[in-house]
Parts: sequence; structure tokens; C-alpha cells
Amino acid sequence: MLYDVIVVGSGISGLFAALYAKRAGSSVVVITKSNPLRSNSAVASGGINAVIHLDTEDSVQQHIQDTINGADGLSNEYNIKEMCKEASDIISELNSMGVQFNADEEGVIQQRPFGGTKAKRTCYVADKTGSAIVQTLLQQCRKEGVEILSNHQLLNIVKFEGKLSGITLLQRSDSHVTAFACKSLILAGGGYGGIFRGHSTNPQESSGDVIAAALRANMKLSNLEFVQFHPTTLKNGTLISEAARGEGAHIVDENGERFTDELQTRDKLSRAIVTHSLQGHKVFLDFRHLPPELIEEKLPSTQKVALYSAGIDIKTELLEITTSAHYSIGGIWTREDTSTDLPGVFACGECALTGVHGANRLGGNSLLEGVYFGRIAGIEASRRAKREEFRPIDYALVNKEYRRVQLMLEGESHFNINSMRKNLGESLFKNVGVYRSEATLMDALDYVYYLMKCQYGLTCVNKEKQNNVELSSIIEFKNALFIAEAMILAALKREESRGVHYRLDFPERNDKLFALSSYIRNLGDGFLRISYEHNRWDEFWYKIKTYFTKLKG
Repeated sequence: MLYDVIVVGSGISGLFAALYAKRAGSSVVVITKSNPLRSNSAVASGGINAVIHLDTEDSVQQHIQDTINGADGLSNEYNIKEMCKEASDIISELNSMGVQFNADEEGVIQQRPFGGTKAKRTCYVADKTGSAIVQTLLQQCRKEGVEILSNHQLLNIVKFEGKLSGITLLQRSDSHVTAFACKSLILAGGGYGGIFRGHSTNPQESSGDVIAAALRANMKLSNLEFVQFHPTTLKNGTLISEAARGEGAHIVDENGERFTDELQTRDKLSRAIVTHSLQGHKVFLDFRHLPPELIEEKLPSTQKVALYSAGIDIKTELLEITTSAHYSIGGIWTREDTSTDLPGVFACGECALTGVHGANRLGGNSLLEGVYFGRIAGIEASRRAKREEFRPIDYALVNKEYRRVQLMLEGESHFNINSMRKNLGESLFKNVGVYRSEATLMDALDYVYYLMKCQYGLTCVNKEKQNNVELSSIIEFKNALFIAEAMILAALKREESRGVHYRLDFPERNDKLFALSSYIRNLGDGFLRISYEHNRWDEFWYKIKTYFTKLKG
């Protein structure tokens, strides 16, 4: 198959990218390995940030400053400024597409406060914002003729003479390996929070497939050590939206005592909850003081989740909570136009490192980031496709992928894939969680290397080729191990505490040595290189200053 632009991922960023590439005149297909409504975007229930009422105490400049402050000294300020400036127009565009944000009787969009700011800045659709936006975008994509191909899993990125030529895919319906050629590729396949299996708000498919494929293609990754843990989840990882705290729910212990600020940034709140738990306390969300009609109008999904998942009526009972891996801040290195260091490949959404979150993301900014950079990626990918020709696919590589898949379907399996994935998640949550140290990180790394040895004996018990979930799970697990290794190595290298990365053995922020992004390269033969480079925006200004200095000289 031949397409001008291929988009891998069907969350908000991927769908926006596809729409804008299609509108620019490119042939486009969206590749997704499961139902688009299982994306992390659909799970993002709280809302999307934008300053839309200029007569309030809030301002675009305050949104910019709050985002920079939340990033804890590690942000791309240019991207933050441009994103926040566009936020109001993004809400208008979503509204025009049919997203029905909560509004008052006069049609004025309502907003709620989220962590990291006291302003009411977050637009919402009750407590199911992400799902509402994804459903609207899917309808819009079908209306505008964007092809969506489900049940296809990315295997690898194919290059010809150092440039993109296409991708290889697993057709999950029949376990067939196929290749698609394209002029531009947009990676928008989400993050790697699912590798913390059993302790993650992400669907289990979120194993970092596109990020692992990028690393295998020798593309540059950045800041993988930064994984945000959501402060309010059930013990099974089910998300309790920040909308709950935005509407006034309290965080209390078993004595009914409030012990922390509910609307501080997520990194600080998660640490406060974990610390209180380690001191022997249980932690709860308390909705009992809220009017029942408010819960029914603005928190209906939260009420249902609590009842069906925990058997709790939040109107009259406390809801016990814990922290879980939620969002991958690190990802594929990108320039301001979403291009990567592999010509022809662009990245947006959670799989991309755009620098707008720095070391800690503010709630409500992820959906905004997804839309803003999705639009840019679609436009830029289409622009590139118009000036490029298709490059040949090396079918020797496709045959190699086919043989690799066949080996997973053949032979006697000596391990249980579900147990291995669960054990990996337990180890990562225990050792690479809210608190880390050299000792815990080394324990996690040792276990990852043990599992890497075991993976060679990992084959399918189920030998059927039709819709073999086990085969797909094994591929995801291999990707998860690759990402876990890179994440742990980056966390070991960063000997400081910053944002969501908190080292017990290095509890202070060290701007002298680490006010820099980490970069990860695949050197081949099982070796990864971790290095530090200056912020891209700083580099850009440095080049400009150098250029004008030479002109003056």
C-alpha cells in the first residue's frame, strides 16, 4: 500500500494530524492496533486548558507562566508560548466540530481549576472530555474521507539510504506481516505508561510501541526518566479524574484529616500521598460535602466508576485512592515543527518530546498539546510529502520480520506472558515509581536484564493465527523491556530530583549539572547511550547570537 502520509495512532493528536494532512491534499491513513476509543486520549477525562474569557483574572501570559513553573526548569518556552496563545482558537475549533463543552444557560463555556493554578482555565465535557473529543474527531475524519485501519500493530520503521521509506505492520486479524510505503510518517501512538502493568491508568496496549520502533531506527529519544504518576487512582489503576478535585473533592486520611493541598502540581501531590501512606495512613477522596446535583451534573463518570469498580457511593462514602503511572513526559525528540532527526518522520502527542511539559505536566495541558502539535504535524508532513518521491521498501527486511513473527508462533513456550508483564509492572512501580534511588533503580535494571534473557524462550501457547492476542502481547512486552531499560538508565544518569523524577539519594534540584534534557541513542548490539544537551530553544538562540556576532565582527 502507498500513502502520502501514514499516521500511527488514533488518539487526539493522531486524528488531528490526519485531518490536517488530508485537508492539505495528501492521501492519508490512520493506523491503530485496537479500538480508537481505547486510546489514552479517550481516558483523559478532566479537560483541556485554554484562556477563553479575557474579562476574568486569568490571562494567556498566566497560562504560559503556570506551565513554565510546573515544568520545573526544563521546558521549551517557545513551544509553551505558542501553544498557550493558540489554546482559545483550539477550543473554538473543537466546539465548531461538535464537541459540546459544558456551558451555562447563555452558552458561555464553563471552566474548572486544575492543579498548578488557581484560575478556572480547564474546559470540560462533564468528566469525560477526552472520550467526547475523540468520538467527535472520528466522526470528522470519516466525514472528510480519512481512512482508518484498525487491528494493525506497528513493528518497525523502514529506511532507504538514511531516509524514511515506510513501515512494517502486523495484521492482528491473521498474524500476517505487511509493509506500507509513505512519503511522510507521523508517530502519534501514545506513551509507555502501560509498562507499569497493574499500576497504570493506561490501557495495557500502551507499551511504547512507536517509541521502541523509533529507538530501533536509531532516532533520538529524550527525557524518558520523567513519568508522571497520577495522585488519585483506584488500587487497580482506574483513573479518578482531576475533575474531582477541581470541583472541590478533598483528600483526607482515615481520620478525616486533610493533609495536603489538593490543587498543587501532580508531582508534589503524588509524593505527599505516597509519603502519608508510608507513614501507615490510608488515603481517600471525600466528596460527601459536595451537593449531590453537582456530582450528577459534573462528575457522572466518576460516580459510576467508584460504584462499579470499588462498590462506593461517593455521595455518602469515602473513596480510597493511591497513585499510578499515568503519563509519559519523555519520548521521541522533536523540533518545533514536530520533525524528528529521521528525515520524513514526525511525532506528536504523548509519544513525542515537545518540551511543553518539562519535568512535570499540568493537568489539562496534554489534550491541548495533542491538538496543537497534531495540527502542525499534519501540515508539515503533507508539505514534505508534496516535494518527495516514494522510496523503495527493502522486502528482505519484511521477510525478516515475518520470520521473527513465525518464531513466536512456533516452538514450546517456557514462560507465561501475562505473568512476565505483571511482574515487570510490579518491579517498575516498586523501584522506578514516585520515589527512586540508585539501589532501587539497579534492582529494576537487573530484573529487566533477567527478563530480556527470558524473552528468547517466549513463544505463543496459542498457535492460531487469527486474532492471536498472545502474539501481540509478546511483541508489546519486548517493546516494553526496551523502553524500560532506556527509562531506568536515564533515571540513573540524572543524579538530582526534578519534577516527577525524585531521587531519595539526590533529593535536591541541581541546575548546575542537570538543567538539561537527557538524550538516548541506540548504538546497536544491545548498547544505549545517555547524554545531556542544552535545551533546543537555548541552542537556537545561541546560534542566532553567534550568527549576528559574526556579522557585527
